[in-house]
Amino acid sequence: MALLQRTPGVLFLFVLGGALFGGLLGESLLFFSPSGLIKNAFLKSYQIGMATPLTIDLFLITFTVGFTIRVNLMILLGMLIGIYTYKQI
Repeated sequence: MALLQRTPGVLFLFVLGGALFGGLLGESLLFFSPSGLIKNAFLKSYQIGMATPLTIDLFLITFTVGFTIRVNLMILLGMLIGIYTYKQI
């Protein structure tokens, strides 16, 4: 008997958890690793999304919508570990 059902929602949670773990690990490596090529390769991040949020002012109500996703190699490795862990359950 499996502990968790294999559903897309559970996969999303494992991938999200892996990304968070990879991001935390990457931020901690930023402070503790020496400068060099390896540090730059693993910790250089790219931001995908809107540079400035979209604002719609309707006088009575104002909507502001925006998002940014930051991606680096450690986050991608964490996501892969999350997928691997999901397949093991």
